[in-house]
Parts: sequence; C-alpha cells; structure tokens
Amino acid sequence: MNLSIIKKYIMPKEVDFLSALNQHAMVITKITDDLHKCFIEASQESCEAILQDIHKSQEMREKNMNELLSSFITPLDRESIYRVITQLDWIAVSITHFVVEAKAYDIHLLDANYAVLIEKLQLQSKLLTAGFKTVKADAEKTAENAQRVRDTYNELVALYAQTMAQLVKENNLKEVLIHKELLSQLKEIGKRMQMCANSLEDIIMKMN
Repeated sequence: MNLSIIKKYIMPKEVDFLSALNQHAMVITKITDDLHKCFIEASQESCEAILQDIHKSQEMREKNMNELLSSFITPLDRESIYRVITQLDWIAVSITHFVVEAKAYDIHLLDANYAVLIEKLQLQSKLLTAGFKTVKADAEKTAENAQRVRDTYNELVALYAQTMAQLVKENNLKEVLIHKELLSQLKEIGKRMQMCANSLEDIIMKMN
C-alpha cells in the first residue's frame, strides 16, 4: 500500500481551522464595512451586499461546523473552535437583527452618532481578522489585538450611553424608543465581537 492511499483512506483528514475562521472573520469585516456604507453613505449596493454576505456567513458556519464534527483530530482545542464558529455566526445574526429593525422602522439613513458607533464595530472586526492571521506566527500580537477588541467595546458602550442620554434630552418618547432598539443592536454586535476576542485569546493560551 503506497503512502498516497494511506493518506487518503487511513490517516485522519487535516483541516486548517485557523484559515477557515480567518476567512469567516473577513466576511464579517466586509459586512460591517457595508453596514457603514449602507446606513451612513446611503449606498443601496452595500445594503444588498449585506444580505448576500450574511447568507455567505451562514454557509461558512455550516461548513466549518460540519468539518469540526467530522474531524477526528483538530490542531486546536475543539471547544475553542466551536465557540469561535458560533460567536462569528452570532455577530452576523446580530447584524441581521439590526437591519430587520431598521427596515421595520423605515429607517434608511443614520446620523453621525451612528457613524461613530459603526466605525467602532468596523475596527473590532478588523482587529479580530488580524488576530486570526497571527495566531501561529505571533501570539503576542494576537493577544494585543484581542485586548484592543475589548477596549473598543468599552468605548462603544460609553458612546452608546452618551448617545442615549442625548436622545432622551432632545427627543420625544417615540424617537427615544425607536433609537434605543437600534442602538442596543449595535451594542449587541460589539459584545459578540468581544466574546469572539475572548475565545481567540483562549486559543492562543492553550497553544502555548
């Protein structure tokens, strides 16, 4: 029996989960970029791209989960991989919820306060993607990026509180309730990013 037959039929298949998770994170980054273009820059093309990429994210979640379930041996801690897969999926789900709520309230364009909050989400997503790229080559850099994701979430929560306080002072109850729902969804997306960063850090802790 030659080596190629042994590899094909006997040896367990190797799956590059880090690359798969990095690709999923890149899709999330594209969705957050399109979220900004859609609601801040009024790009209809980006609004349509969000829905297409959320579907792509769901497909990647299914593919990665199936790979994990069918892998006999994983190069990383199996539970950590599972957590990252589900948390990346939750980010996409939370963005879907934001878009659904904005449509329900017939809101297509948002102001500068929202722009700053969405830019925080874009930064978190870019830091996560960069973190996945350097897991093996530079664990210290990955840990630094994970911490910056958490710091950015704290900044986002502070901006959320300031924006809500301003809305309460300047608007009627109806406007406050509508924007509270939308702002809460943005905060939820940031929270999911932070949880994903925690799992990313968990991976590098178990690798070293």
